[in-house]
Amino acid sequence: MMLQYDDVLRYILGDFGTYQKFCFFMLGLTSLTPVMQSFAPVYIQAYTDHWCLVPAVENITQQLCNDSLTAECEELVKNLTLPRESMEDLCGTTLGFSQCERFDVGLDELLHPSAPSLYTNKTTSCDHGWVYDTSQFKSTVNQQFDLVCDRFYLDALSTSVYMSGNLIGGVIYGVIMDKFGRMPGLMLAFTFMIIFGVIQAFAVNYAMFVVIRFLLSVASYSVYMAGFIIATEYIGPSKRTIAGMVYPMFYSVGYMLLTLYAYFIREWCILQLVITVPNVLFLTYWWIIPESPRWLLSVGRDEEAEIVIRKCAKINKVEVPAHLFDGTWIPALNEQSKENISSEERYSALDLVRLPNMRKKSLIMFYIWTINNLVYFGISYNTSALAGDDYINAFLSALVEIPAYAIGIWMMDFRYLGRRWSLCITMVLSGIGCICAALIPACGPFAWIEITSAMIGKFAITSSYGMIYVYALELFPTPVRSIGIGLCSMFSCIGGILAPQALLFGDLWKPLPFLVFGVTSIIAGILTLPLPETRREKLPETMEEGEQFGKKAPKPEEDVSGIGNGELSRL
Repeated sequence: MMLQYDDVLRYILGDFGTYQKFCFFMLGLTSLTPVMQSFAPVYIQAYTDHWCLVPAVENITQQLCNDSLTAECEELVKNLTLPRESMEDLCGTTLGFSQCERFDVGLDELLHPSAPSLYTNKTTSCDHGWVYDTSQFKSTVNQQFDLVCDRFYLDALSTSVYMSGNLIGGVIYGVIMDKFGRMPGLMLAFTFMIIFGVIQAFAVNYAMFVVIRFLLSVASYSVYMAGFIIATEYIGPSKRTIAGMVYPMFYSVGYMLLTLYAYFIREWCILQLVITVPNVLFLTYWWIIPESPRWLLSVGRDEEAEIVIRKCAKINKVEVPAHLFDGTWIPALNEQSKENISSEERYSALDLVRLPNMRKKSLIMFYIWTINNLVYFGISYNTSALAGDDYINAFLSALVEIPAYAIGIWMMDFRYLGRRWSLCITMVLSGIGCICAALIPACGPFAWIEITSAMIGKFAITSSYGMIYVYALELFPTPVRSIGIGLCSMFSCIGGILAPQALLFGDLWKPLPFLVFGVTSIIAGILTLPLPETRREKLPETMEEGEQFGKKAPKPEEDVSGIGNGELSRL
């Protein structure tokens, strides 16, 4: 006989007692730091104005200033050494100094106004490096490794590499946590996040930065995943959906804290250390948060599970029956049940697309998860492209997430909306917000309208971000539910990988990234309409039920007697 932890919660501890609330809050704090690592590129890899470093520019500046040729010495030097070209800013096209070319002139030519080379258009590349504007950011990764001009794509590449680490981390640490336990997995992830986070602050070249950034992603994503798994495994089924929507709010708070840190710390390596080193405190959780009793029972470590359950019961002020662990009163798996389980048919990812209705639902969900992550991270990484202050925009982008999750909880259970229409409305609303942000001028009296539109897009996509997990859990049939969620998570990681690359479209036309986010989000919202509603519906338990779930039943008067079995199965 095997003890079921859900029965312990139902009959003894309660679904969300005092001890579970304590563990949920403490584990929620662990998600404050992974988000800082994810969105750190907004600041440590921020774009800054730059110009070619001209050879002997100090001598040129000193000579011109000493001769008092002009009070605007720096401006004069730029006029003499840098060509002007059309540039696109928030308010349209302006004429500015080239950031990737300089005049091919020397010191002697510049100091003699009659020199003919002063009047030539001959230019050369920035072969001596760049000078950076440090008025806002004292140092960034882009400045240190010169990720500008013909190397500009390396900035987005490093972020995409980071997002790909999420995919690998989910696989590796999923195996570790299943085999060795939830808490060992969490502690291991924290240890590596601290190590790689510190090493990243001292990266000596771009290649080293990218490799360490990838390893940091593997660890930081695993911290979030492990904390979420432990927190939800402590909670009973009746509260798990709400907890799943509340837990990401800690993630949003972490993003707001990152913005505050970045406002006061303008050196990228110092900021990296500030968001990394304090994680050492979370290593004390080894002595504070016990192992998941659900996992302990699943691997047969009943004595350890008993200790955790009795500790939880003591804090919850409930009594644990002395005969609890003999299994006589608990619905358990007997030997016959075990034989039935072992003889059950095994399913694979191919079963998600083998049958037509399952294939339609699966492909739609894969697309929705991909676009959801694409838009969510795309807007988050692109707040600096909006009008207004970079820090305020980023803070607002994080702040709107908290009410977004709260409203998402209400929408999903509202009788006139349910899961499907809630997801449809939020995805379409996000798309409309993004399109408005793209088309509204980002200067003058329209600036706040553009910012508001972008925040509406972020609000709506965040709300849907919390819905898709619940919806997918209810949509996939039991035999392939974990496989379906795993594949959806994989596609969501692909969306995260594509997000930094989509921002490069802004170099072709500044509004283009938001237009891409808007159109793809609206399409995703519309695609939810063919999906079935799952609110208060009996969830599919078999592949046959999964195939029939959401299909229109044949009309009673319809004659199906002449239809073959194969055709009947497609009704």
